[in-house]
Amino acid sequence: MAVSPPGKIVNIAGQVAWDSNHEVTAVGREAQLRQALQHVFIALEAVGGSPDDIQILRLYLPNFESGPEADVIGRVLVDVFGTENPPPSSWIGVQGLAQPEYLVEVEAMAVVPE
Repeated sequence: MAVSPPGKIVNIAGQVAWDSNHEVTAVGREAQLRQALQHVFIALEAVGGSPDDIQILRLYLPNFESGPEADVIGRVLVDVFGTENPPPSSWIGVQGLAQPEYLVEVEAMAVVPE
């Protein structure tokens, strides 16, 4: 659960691991997740926010398998957000994403204090 102070609600969707040329250069789901999260952080910074403002994350994962793969996702989230107060997250296994090379897509909702 996340409870936020009043502020500007920011929704960020469709973040994948592509570069400025719209090419996926990150290899593997872990690397793609890290890169997609960086895109979320860049979008937040553009509106005056930070990763601490994230209230919820949704990770869309094609062909997601529980167990060791979930451990990798969990480790990335701990590395990025720490263990003190990470945002709640949902990990949603999907059949596929917009392009076959996408191994993760990230959505975030944040509340940026005014």
